Amino acid sequence: MHRQDNLDIAEAELNAGQPRLAVQFAQYAVTKDPDNERGWHLLGVAAMKVGDYPVAIDAYEQLSLRSPIGANARITLAIAYGCVGRKSLSRDLLMAVATGSPDADQLLRIAAGLEAVDEPQLAMEACRRAGKMMPDAAEVHYQMAYYSSLCGHPVSVAEALMRHAVSLEPENLHYRIGLSSLLIRLNRRADAIGIIEHLIPGRLEEVTCECCLKRIANLFFDLGQMEPSKQCAERLAELRDSCQVGADRPASVGS
Repeated sequence: MHRQDNLDIAEAELNAGQPRLAVQFAQYAVTKDPDNERGWHLLGVAAMKVGDYPVAIDAYEQLSLRSPIGANARITLAIAYGCVGRKSLSRDLLMAVATGSPDADQLLRIAAGLEAVDEPQLAMEACRRAGKMMPDAAEVHYQMAYYSSLCGHPVSVAEALMRHAVSLEPENLHYRIGLSSLLIRLNRRADAIGIIEHLIPGRLEEVTCECCLKRIANLFFDLGQMEPSKQCAERLAELRDSCQVGADRPASVGS
């Protein structure tokens, strides 16, 4: 099989949602031609998707030895460093990108990477910069709410930021569940249920977080709403069953 074929297959598998196969074919390609930059890039992207951070780090480092890598690749490499415990290196690389001219989406990725290496203050500052570029972006406000709580700001700040995110994207289930979870922790159950009750059961199948489902099921149960509580419990059981099926399924050839 020719090198180009391996790379085309790797990219096709990656686009088809099969990153493990993409890793294999990209590895074939760079083994045959270690100077192929496309192969190293595909290998890095695919390895990150499957959580094989050492392979991803090696791929991006090999790529950087052959030509300067862009901001997105440097952010990805920094995040991978953080995932293997190289926190100082991760922080330094993220800050180096941040001091350049990152766009708002890159700043949000930088913020997430900084939070992952226990730098919430720096994460919040990166998020603030993203907010200046995209003041009406709901994701900026939602992430800032999370970082503000990690930084020890009053919970009212996080609530206000989450509510603003919901106001910007009223149908975003993720934001509503986050706000509802915060209100549950504050023992404001009536407010919490008001945030999400119109989404249950219509969009229940979109909820994939087991912890969230437990909280919501308990919330409905505590307020005497047995039917939505039961539906949440059934959805939780479906998720657990699907995870078990995935764990029991034999690995496919080449996976």
